[in-house]
Amino acid sequence: MCPVRERVSMWMREKVLLMKIFGYSKALYSTWLYLEPLRLLFDAGEGLNSFLEGRLLAFRNIAITHAHTDHFTGLQNIFITRLREMEVTKQPLPPIKLFYPEDSHTLRHYFDYLEKVTNRWDELVQLQPVRPGQTYPLEGVRGVYLNVLKADHYVYQQTAVCYRLDQERFSLKPELQDLPQAEINKRIANEGRDALTTRVLRPLIFYSGDGRAIGDKDSQDVPLMIHEATFLEPSPKVAHASLPEVIKLYRETNAKHLLLFHLSTRYEYKEFIQLLDKLVPEQKERSRIFVIRPGGMFAKNISVPGF
Repeated sequence: MCPVRERVSMWMREKVLLMKIFGYSKALYSTWLYLEPLRLLFDAGEGLNSFLEGRLLAFRNIAITHAHTDHFTGLQNIFITRLREMEVTKQPLPPIKLFYPEDSHTLRHYFDYLEKVTNRWDELVQLQPVRPGQTYPLEGVRGVYLNVLKADHYVYQQTAVCYRLDQERFSLKPELQDLPQAEINKRIANEGRDALTTRVLRPLIFYSGDGRAIGDKDSQDVPLMIHEATFLEPSPKVAHASLPEVIKLYRETNAKHLLLFHLSTRYEYKEFIQLLDKLVPEQKERSRIFVIRPGGMFAKNISVPGF
């Protein structure tokens, strides 16, 4: 069970989820992040099975951003581990819903290979090609959707994407918001929730994958921004973000928390932290920014309101 803090609004309970995040990111070599309460893995670089171990059996969703090998070659170990568990226990596991850019011929060839080395491929995975501008429901989590956005990153003749997680919420219609609570409860009982509410999708988490910092409209007011910050200085010649650009985006979007990853090993880690501290001197703001150290494992609870 995931620890949850609750706060009561006028007519519904709203919760704050402690989002347990595990991750690893070393630019060029491997990147992956696992959001345990959502049973969702963003990207699947090498080595994740050694750290997550039995948690691989709980996966329900994997979202791959693009077809660079440091973001997908860990898939084989995930599926082999799950296949072994099924064969030993004689019990099925639900197939993983695997989201990937629909025009990625590299990933399709890799999936063909995985089908050959696993003799029960159709039981292990449900492939879901995605395209920017579309929204897809997550498996195993009610009311959470994967919003696909185009990333500013170069993959030869293939699309790179980033993802925003949105949560389905039902807001009381404006003309009813001044009614007494007792009257609202009575009308819900008599007319049903749908008659009194409007469905909205509220941003929860933004994940950049690889790529430059994109427009703020896609990550506005998000409780948690997960963004790559490869370089210390901006450069128009590379399809990656720099730390100053990401901090600027974080502030412009009014995001609550920021998790930085994909730091280039051309720098000493202390250089990155020194610049971060210079860019964010105020302690309260700095306390909401987290960093995945290159080559180091990351595990932390981060508060995400909305559940």
